[in-house]
Amino acid sequence: MKYRIYPVLAGHFTVTFNMENFPSFPGINNIPSYLFLLVDENGDAIVVDTGFDIDNIPGIDSHGTCNINGQIPDLIRQAGIKPEDIKKIILTHMHWDHTCGIHFFPEAEIYVQAGEIDCLFTLMDNEEISFNPGHWFKRLDSFTLLNGDTSILPGVEVIRTGGHTPGHQAVKIQCENRSVMLIGDLPFSYEWLWTHLPGQYWKKFRDLKGKNFYWKNELLPDIKRWYRSKKITPDKNLKDLTTKDVRSMADLLVFSHEKNLEEKKYL
Repeated sequence: MKYRIYPVLAGHFTVTFNMENFPSFPGINNIPSYLFLLVDENGDAIVVDTGFDIDNIPGIDSHGTCNINGQIPDLIRQAGIKPEDIKKIILTHMHWDHTCGIHFFPEAEIYVQAGEIDCLFTLMDNEEISFNPGHWFKRLDSFTLLNGDTSILPGVEVIRTGGHTPGHQAVKIQCENRSVMLIGDLPFSYEWLWTHLPGQYWKKFRDLKGKNFYWKNELLPDIKRWYRSKKITPDKNLKDLTTKDVRSMADLLVFSHEKNLEEKKYL
């Protein structure tokens, strides 16, 4: 099966923690955020990642702008696909800027690495900011947990990479004349962020603007019960991959926050 890949720009966001009493934090400015629509030869579609929520961007003075052409469901319809007809979502990982649009696809099965759920139970306090389970908690029964590289459909394969998050995965797609790998946020590490926002500052941040990013006490017990019911143990022997490691696996690699995709109708 061959696919055509449509980059869908959800919008741009800026994340900043710069304020009095906080350590100096380099702003993450005007970052484009894409989801991807994979359409096969029969017109059936898969969504990879689901965008961000402009009202729930972590940070003190953070902000964003939506695509001027519409909200995520509108953008999907403009490609000739009804959101309710999407039957599969693949998440490269579960950070807040990749999961907010899950509710727009009520009929979709959601594919994520088991290690991505497993890592939620050992997060440092300041890492809690990276996730927003409110985006997906009510859809847990739609989740399919994977354990390493997996073929989703002919022409669509996930490659577990780790790195950016413990359960991060790339998506390899066979197109008409080449293979394309959507590498999520693989090139980016959060290690530098935690050096600028150490644990002792977390409570102060949470008290100021942490409502939607302080969830462990409230949601984690229920997530853990659900996860244990699946009886899946992530393979701890899986090797983490870098962007360099996957470079030879496809003809084209595409980052989720590329700055040169807006003018491309499809890949």
